[in-house]
Amino acid sequence: MKDRIKAYFTPRRIAYYIYISTALIVTIVFSVIPRRNPDFAEWYSTHIYHVLQAVISRIMSVFPFSVYELLIICGIILLFFILYRTVYLIIKRSWGRIRRMYARVLALLLTLAMVFVLNCGINYHRKPFSYYSGLTIEKYSTDALIELCEALIAEANALVPYIDTVELEGYGSIFSLANTDERSEAVAAMKKLGGIYPVLSGYYPKPKPVLFSKVMSYEFITGVYSFTIEANYNNDVPDYVKAYTMCHELSHLRGFMREDEAGFIAYLACIHSDNVNFQYSGIVNALVYVLNSVYSSCGASVYTELYRTMDSQIMRDYKYDSDYWDRFETPVAEVADAVNNAYLQANAQTDGVKSYGRMVDLLLAYYSSQNN
Repeated sequence: MKDRIKAYFTPRRIAYYIYISTALIVTIVFSVIPRRNPDFAEWYSTHIYHVLQAVISRIMSVFPFSVYELLIICGIILLFFILYRTVYLIIKRSWGRIRRMYARVLALLLTLAMVFVLNCGINYHRKPFSYYSGLTIEKYSTDALIELCEALIAEANALVPYIDTVELEGYGSIFSLANTDERSEAVAAMKKLGGIYPVLSGYYPKPKPVLFSKVMSYEFITGVYSFTIEANYNNDVPDYVKAYTMCHELSHLRGFMREDEAGFIAYLACIHSDNVNFQYSGIVNALVYVLNSVYSSCGASVYTELYRTMDSQIMRDYKYDSDYWDRFETPVAEVADAVNNAYLQANAQTDGVKSYGRMVDLLLAYYSSQNN
C-alpha cells in the first residue's frame, strides 16, 4: 500500500496538488476577506494593486492589440478542442488521458479565478470614490434633478458650435472624432483629473480598440475591463459614446470597479479635458442618465419639455445612437445583459445593471457641491 501511494505521489503530482490548493485558497480567502473587511480592500487597492497595475499595464501596453480579447478567442478555440478531445478519448476509452486533460483544465480555471480576484475582485469592496471626492450622497428633490438636467443641457448646447462633426446621409451633421487622437486624449484627460484627485494619479496606458467590436455591439457592450488590466473599448459605436467610454474603462485601472463610479469619473475626466470633443462627450453621456431619471421621476411631459430645449445637434447625435443600437436588438443582447447583471451582482453591486443609473446620485452631489 505504501509503495502504491509513494508511486502515485510523484514530484510532478505533488507540485500540481500544491499549486491548485494554493490557487483555491488564495481565491477563496481574497474573495471573502474584502467583503467582510472593506479596510483591507482599501489597503490592498492602494498598496498592492497599485503596484500590480503599474507593472502589468506597462507590460500590456507593449502589445498593440487587446490581450484580453486574444485570450477570449483562445478560450473559445480551447473549449472546442476540449470537447473534440473528450469525445475522441471516450471512443478510445483512454480514461487516464481524460483525467489528465481535465486536471489541466481545472488548474487553468483556478489560475484565471485567482488572477481575477487579485487584479479586479478585491477592488469592488474598497471605499467609494465619493469618499475621496468629498461628495455627500443623499436624497435630492425632483427640482434639483430638473435643475441638473437644465444645467447639463445648457453646457452641451454651449459646446455645439465648437465640436467636430461629419455629414451623414439621413441625419445631417453627426459628432465626429475623425480629427481627434482620441486614445491619447483619453489618457491626457485621466492624467489631468489625477492632478485634481490624487487617488486617480498614476500611469495610464492607451485604451485599446477591440477587433470584434461588432460582436460587442450585439452584446450591448461599449467597453470592457478585466484581469489583464487593459482598457478595452468598442470601436464601432457612435463617436460621442466612444470618447466617454475610453475614460470609463481607464477609470477602472485606478481600482474603482463600480460602474456608477467609473461613469462619474469618466464624466469628470471629460469635462476637465482640454479637448472640446471630450467635454461634449462627457456631458451628453451624463445627460442620458439624467434624462432617463427625469422621465422615471417627473414624467413624460417634463422630460419632453427639457428635451426640446436641446440643440438640434444633440438630438441628431442621440437619434443616430438610438438607430445604431436598434440594429443589434437580438436575443443575444438579452442574454448578454443577463450575464452582465449576474456578474455585477456577484461582485457586490446588488442592483446589477441598474447600478449604472446610480451615477445620477453622484452627479447631483457634484453639482450641489459646485453650487454651494
